[in-house]
Amino acid sequence: MSSNKKNSNRTNDHKLKQQFDFDNVYVLEKENAEDQTDAVDKSHAINVLDENVLSQKLSQLSCSQPHQQQNVKQSNKIPNYLSNKNKSFQKLIKEILSTMITSRTTVSSVPSQNEQDLRDMAILIHRIKSEQIFQSLWMTYLKSGTGQLKVDPIGPSVWPLQVRTIVKQANKTGSNENVTCMALVKDRLHEFNVRIQQYQTELDIYKYRLQGNRETIYQTIETFIQQYLETLRKKIEHKIILVQYDYNDRVLELEFLQQNPSEYCIKLYKQLYDARYKKDITREEVQLVEQRISYYNINSSQSHRQISHPTFFSTILNQDVQQQIYDQLTSVVEQAKVDMLNLYVKTAEMQMKTYDKQYNKELDKMFIERKQQSLAVEQQLTTVMLNLLEKRADNRQERIRCVNQFKIHCLHSNSNH
Repeated sequence: MSSNKKNSNRTNDHKLKQQFDFDNVYVLEKENAEDQTDAVDKSHAINVLDENVLSQKLSQLSCSQPHQQQNVKQSNKIPNYLSNKNKSFQKLIKEILSTMITSRTTVSSVPSQNEQDLRDMAILIHRIKSEQIFQSLWMTYLKSGTGQLKVDPIGPSVWPLQVRTIVKQANKTGSNENVTCMALVKDRLHEFNVRIQQYQTELDIYKYRLQGNRETIYQTIETFIQQYLETLRKKIEHKIILVQYDYNDRVLELEFLQQNPSEYCIKLYKQLYDARYKKDITREEVQLVEQRISYYNINSSQSHRQISHPTFFSTILNQDVQQQIYDQLTSVVEQAKVDMLNLYVKTAEMQMKTYDKQYNKELDKMFIERKQQSLAVEQQLTTVMLNLLEKRADNRQERIRCVNQFKIHCLHSNSNH
């Protein structure tokens, strides 16, 4: 490529990036990351997102190395689990320091700087691991947008909703969506690489001046951090799975449109798809509530939940009477919760049956019209179209089920902490 062409590309790149206002772009990213993953440990996730300078524009995301290093230095927030107040972390540091004391050394001869070095190492490892977790999500965004999400030959470009939302809110000129999404994702990945490399360089310096078995010390700290980041990792992995479902949905929709359906076929396709969706989402919701009821009953049988004492309790002097009333009140509250959930299930089941009938009615109507030949051939959904419809509906049902199963997983995880 000639130097003139390279300069031209740089100029076009610069003009493109100047067209956008990416103020608060990472705030939007954070909000999107919390979609369907609200239970994420904020002390982990927010720390990573806070490390970004929120007022930067897209053109500043590809800034010079010195400026990027300055941004890294500004990222000095420490997650709660690595603070001096965390007993588990304090214990870990002491255990590591004790391994540095050999037969030739004493506690006093071990440099006091070692303790601070270990803390700084832990923070850097946390930042590297956290960045890598979010980097995996944005790599999935890139694969989806470039049609490389599947092992098959390159498919269509499908930019995830999270990316398109950021671009839409930042784009003030209505430029080509594909180009702007690509620019955002590539610059975001570039930022991840720069920060990870910077953190790794600093970490290598700390590792080099460690006393004792460096690799063992590093692996001990790394294992500790990975345990605390497991919640964040699972939630980002869940988001990646949802991106894959959304990609499949768009691919199947495009395959249907490639069949050159008539306007009536498109309308009929949408009616059937929406009817199937209502049936599926109601069915999955019923199963979700039933699982929650089962979970609630198990936990209630193991230990009664505490309820606040009514104000009149203080006027009851007899402790036995007071306890008896409290037990009765607790029983009433617990039963009311169960009754409410059961009522919800019954209502949802009735609605599910209604949607099931509507969907079957739409299908019957379509097959009757085909059998009676009351519609022209071009107005009918072909077997291929129907198969694509079923595949797309199945894919969306699996997505709904995936989200609900993750909610149950979060419910169990939160109860164990």
